[in-house]
Amino acid sequence: MTAPAKCPGCGAKLEPDMLACPNCPMSFPEDDSASEVHPLKQTRWYGVVMPLLFFAGIGALIWMLATGFWRLAQENNQADNSSYPTRGAPAEAAPEPGTDASAVSAASTAAAVPAEDQEVLVTGDASSSEGASAAPARAPAAAPAPPPPPPPTHWRLRGTVYDLSTLKPLPGCWVRFVDVDANRSVTARTDAGGRYRTIVPALDGRGYEVRLSKSGYAPSYLDPRTRGVREMSAAERAGLARGLATTLTQSPAVLQTSDAKPLITDFYLAPRP
Repeated sequence: MTAPAKCPGCGAKLEPDMLACPNCPMSFPEDDSASEVHPLKQTRWYGVVMPLLFFAGIGALIWMLATGFWRLAQENNQADNSSYPTRGAPAEAAPEPGTDASAVSAASTAAAVPAEDQEVLVTGDASSSEGASAAPARAPAAAPAPPPPPPPTHWRLRGTVYDLSTLKPLPGCWVRFVDVDANRSVTARTDAGGRYRTIVPALDGRGYEVRLSKSGYAPSYLDPRTRGVREMSAAERAGLARGLATTLTQSPAVLQTSDAKPLITDFYLAPRP
């Protein structure tokens, strides 16, 4: 390959046998079949112009795509809007000759009223034409009251037995629930915390008599309906316990309930003197 008359890079004058430019790094190899670089690529503007052209093409492609999608969306919106009918009352046509104007007015009013309200409109017109007064609106019928729950078949009885003098729970105390009419009974025993718990058959119109027994204590016990036991002084409770211990007769408490909730009743036993 012979050198060009002028260097493509700097424009210096070259001799035909020169292999390189004396002023710039531009070279002219003899065999450039595989490694020859185009003179345009060796210019200083090539590295700037080519990236600008590449990105300009990419930007033009993106702009064209965005414009196409925007136009497609506008066309779809116009098609959707045109598919909905225009709402509004139609123009009222003039009545034909020989047609009753009131009938035309009623027909146009019925056409303007929604379908679900036309039945009410027709009913009101018929009643007014007959001269009958409109009946007042009826209130919706109240829902029937639910039936009362059936009476329970069993009663749940529970509570605690205490020492009247010390107000401490009494473990190992026998609590007997007696059905006097049927001559049968159910017995429970208090646990370590003085608590009893049992389930007895429900009775119709009567209750169970309660009988307590524990070694060292009188069978008489304080009426569970008595209030203020825990607010009494120790001397008052001791006097009350002496009175219960010497009582020969006692009216036992009767337990009776009307629902399935547990009936909680506490008792106070008097220690023997």
